[in-house]
This record gives sequence, structure tokens and C-alpha cells, in this order.
Amino acid sequence: MRKRLTLVLAPVWLLTAWLDASAQHSASALPVDKLTFQIDSLQKAHHIPGLQVVIFTKDSLLYQRNAGLRDVNAKTPVTHQTLFPVASITKSLVAVATLMLVQQGKLALTDEVKKLVPDIPIDNPWQTTDPVRIAHVLEHTAGFDDWSMNAYAYSNPTISLQESFTIDAQSRRSRWRPGTFMAYSNAGPPVAARIIETKTGQEFESFVRQRIFTPLGIKRATFHRDGAALTDLATGYVGQDQQEAPYWSLLARPSGGLNISALELMPFVQMLMGRGSFRGQQLLSPALVDRMETPTTSLANRAGSQQGYGLHNFVTAYQGHLLHGHDGAGIGQRAHYLYQSALNRGIIFLINTDGPAFFKLRDAILKLVMQDIPPQLPAEYPLSAAQKQAWLGYYRPSHFRIAKTGWFLGLTELVHITEEAGKLVFYDGLGSRPVRLRPISPHQVLRLENQGYTPELTLVEDDGHQAVLVRAFGAGIQANTATKTSAFGAWLPVVLGHVCLLLIGLCVLLGLGWLGRGVWLHRKGRRLSALPVRISLFVYGLSYVVMLMLLNGEGNQLGVVSPQSITVFVTSVLGPLAALGALIGLLSRYRQISGRLDLLIMSVATSSAMLVVGYLGVWGLIGFQTWA
Repeated sequence: MRKRLTLVLAPVWLLTAWLDASAQHSASALPVDKLTFQIDSLQKAHHIPGLQVVIFTKDSLLYQRNAGLRDVNAKTPVTHQTLFPVASITKSLVAVATLMLVQQGKLALTDEVKKLVPDIPIDNPWQTTDPVRIAHVLEHTAGFDDWSMNAYAYSNPTISLQESFTIDAQSRRSRWRPGTFMAYSNAGPPVAARIIETKTGQEFESFVRQRIFTPLGIKRATFHRDGAALTDLATGYVGQDQQEAPYWSLLARPSGGLNISALELMPFVQMLMGRGSFRGQQLLSPALVDRMETPTTSLANRAGSQQGYGLHNFVTAYQGHLLHGHDGAGIGQRAHYLYQSALNRGIIFLINTDGPAFFKLRDAILKLVMQDIPPQLPAEYPLSAAQKQAWLGYYRPSHFRIAKTGWFLGLTELVHITEEAGKLVFYDGLGSRPVRLRPISPHQVLRLENQGYTPELTLVEDDGHQAVLVRAFGAGIQANTATKTSAFGAWLPVVLGHVCLLLIGLCVLLGLGWLGRGVWLHRKGRRLSALPVRISLFVYGLSYVVMLMLLNGEGNQLGVVSPQSITVFVTSVLGPLAALGALIGLLSRYRQISGRLDLLIMSVATSSAMLVVGYLGVWGLIGFQTWA
């Protein structure tokens, strides 16, 4: 009987062994030499001081590269033990810690936040019908604003999590109905972490060490500049000249305070790849890992979107394959972990600089790691004429990550979907290249980008029955949605915005010309006409040029009372006063202006100035206190 059973099962064993060997070969057949060459070439070309790259399966390390310097001045090399600040990757720990309490029955993702932590102020106009729930703060669908400049600039390594809620409380205001649209916010993770503290009686960091780090063998990671971070922490470098960046003691560490090496972060990612299991330990159930990877609370998700931001875990779509993970961006630091459980592949790369090098490195690594895996695009859906028409048109950015940036993004960003040769085509911004869209359902299309990425777009309706285009989440996106409008409604603010910006600069140039002309006339015993109007326009233009330059500069200096932030405040008041002075002067002295061209120029410039002042007033940028 045993012999017969052996004969029957032998083919099954052989097939299983062959499949397992094939999977191992597929996972381990990495182009190691090409990877090293590409990584080293990009490091040199983009002046990356130091980096760590690891590629792995759920069970083993396949590739490791430590290169460059963790400290340029001291010439200290990056080793496998070097810790990097990984910023927002910390949020994934918040999600796993929360899910551990869900697994124990101590929490449910549908629990109302206000009932769990009533001492944390949350302003939700929809509280009675749509309260903020735990899932909302983990998926960034609570409608919260992102931190203010003051919160980003705050640096106090000893502040407790509970104390952090007294700073920047205004960021925890639901700007739209919770559970409708996603907008990335650092205000949410600390709320979830505080819920963990109240339920366990432990500090968040202590809970993470005990329940996550210890089972995974993570021994050197820190949340402060202490322990291994005192001797082995990579220094960050910013800008083209690679200036050394100070260590960032975040306002609330659950949003981004983790320091860790790629090699020690790997077990955490392997646990997720193993559906919650790591070396025989089941830290999370497979169902909870699936839930972490699956966004559910937004309108886009309810419309069938498979991409987006889950529980502090988002999708990067590459050639149709959905890779999960999270990235992080700090001052002079970038980090990303990605994995695809079905393909048994994981990637972590950490660098100690900012800028485009991060994206170049990600593109190169993904291309080589995924080169032997065929694309897996969903079948193309045949849109009807009516369904296709619903997609066509112009869209303006909405549901901003940072509310205050809306004034600028609304003037400079524009999305257009049109039809070319019978196919939907996507234009993402002014002067952008066309990207072909592949419909996969009536409400979802994929963007077929040149680099191999296939992010999703989903079409939904908001509460006002307006069509809203929802993007798959990605690094650097400041507005995850765009609301449909007419061609006139799309182009009018863009054209007016650019004209007004041009006239602001023109007022400065004209002012300098008027100054020279006034001096020349004064020497001849004559006086320049309508001098108060000209001076006012010059002051108006100069004020806003200075203000825009400072707002585009170093954010941390704007978040505290400093020469930069005070100058922004002064110019945000002086600009409107000068514009008003120009209007009053023009109305009272227009008869004194000699020459029709001068009158026309001053009339147009003054009208533009009043339009700018009114627009900025609507956005709350008159008397702008960036440190508040």
C-alpha cells in the first residue's frame, strides 16, 4: 500500500519541487552586476552622498549595496549598520500596531476617534452623520489639513505624544465629509498612536519595540537621536550644493521619527510579504495584512479602485503589477520600501539627500528587478460613447494636501483628458506630454507611462454631483483629486494667474525705469506725473516678488519667528496697501498722467493688483503669519 501511495504521489512531489525551484530561481535571478552598475552610476551622476539598497524574498536576502558616505565631512562610509531617518515609513508601524489591537479585539477600524480620545480636539462639521473613524486617520480620508509650517519647524526631542496635540490643532479639521476623499496629512498618525497608548497604557515607541521590533529581531532602530543613532546615523544633505541638514526631531514621532537601516527594516517588510508571518511567528493574520494593503474608505475605493492608500501602505503600479509599501521624505533624506507578495520580491532603498535622485534610483531598481516578469495589465474595457464622454474634459486641482497651497496650484495646474485616434489621452499639467489611458472599467483607467508605471485614475461624483478625477497616491502629489470644469473655467484662472504674475514682475521693472526717469526729469527741473501711483505699483510688485521668493525657500525658517517669516508677513500686508494706494492715486490723478501708454499701463497694472489682492484675501494670505 505504501509503495502504491508513493507511486501515486511521486508526480505531485516532483511537480511541487519543480515549481518551488522555479520560484526560487525566478526570485534569485537578479542582474546583480547591472544593479550595482546602475546604482553606482546614479550615485555619481546625482551626487548622492550615501545609500543602502536591499532586495529580498520573504525568506532571504538576494542583494545588498552599501555605498558612499554617511558623513561627508568626517569621510565616514555607509555600512550595513548605518541608520537612516526614514520619515513617513514610520506610519506603517502605526498601522501594524493598530491592527495588532484589532486582532486582540481591543479596537475596530470602525471605532469613532472622538469616543476613544475625547481629549484630542477634532473639528468635524459632519460629526453627527459621518464621524472620523480609526480607518479614516490611517487612510488619510478624515479630511485633515497637513501640518502647518510651524508644526513642521517644531523641534523638541523631549515632547510627549500627548503634548504634541496642543500644537497646530487647526490641522485636525475635516475639510470635507470623512470617508470621501484622500489627502495626505501628518496630523492623522499621531491620533492613531495616541489611541494605542490609551488602550495599552504604554508609550507608542515602547509598544512598537515590544510587539514589533523584538519578534522581528530589530535591535538598533531608534525614534530619537539616541542609542545607535548617536554613532551610526546618516547625516542628511540638501540642495544642489549638498549643505548639511540638521537632525529633524519631529513634532509627533509616529508621523516620521524612525531611524533604521535597510537590513533591519527588511524583516518588517518580509513579515508583510509573509502575510503577517515571520520565521514561524504569526504577528498579524493574513486577513489583516490584506486589509492594510487595501484602501476601502474613499469614494474612489467604493467605485472599484484597487490602487490608492490603504492603512499607511500604498500601491505603486508597475506594468500592471501592484507593489505595496510606503516612502519617506525628511530634510535631506529619502526612503522607500516596496514589495509584491505574489512575486516574492521586496525592495528597500535609503539615501541621505533629497531631490530627483530618489526617483531616478527607484525607476532604475524597479526596471531591473521586474525585467524578467511579464506585464500583467487588466483587460481593456470597451467604453460606450456616453461612458467615454464622461471622462473627456478639463479638471482643476482640488482637495489639497495643504489647504494654503491651493491659491498657487489652482493657478498653475490643469488636467485635460481628450480623445486622439479613438483613444483617451491624459495631459497632466501645462506643457505636459500626452499619456495614453487604458480603460479597465467604466470608472477606472490606467495611465500607461513611459517609465513602465501604470497608476490608476478613478472617476467619481462628490456630494455636489460634480465629477471628480481621483489619482492613485504617489510621492510629491499635492492634490490627489481634480474636479471637472468647463474649458473656460479651467483656462480663465490659469491665464489670469500667469498674466498677474507677469504684471507683478513688470511693476518692479517699470518701477526701476520710472525711478531713473524721475531722477532725469528732476535734474531738468521737471516732475514725473502721477508719482504716488508709480511708487505704489513698484512697492506692490516688489512686495509680492519678495514674498513669493521666500515662500519658495527653506520652510523651517518660515515656521518660526525669523527674518524670513517676518518679511513674508510685512510684504503680505504692504502689497495690498500699495495696491490700494495705486487705485486711489489713479482715480484721483488720472488726468495728470501725460501719455496714453502710461495711463494704459498703470490702469492695467492697478486692476491686476486689485485682482491679486482680492484673490489672496480669499485664501487668507493677507497678513500671512507663517509661524502661527
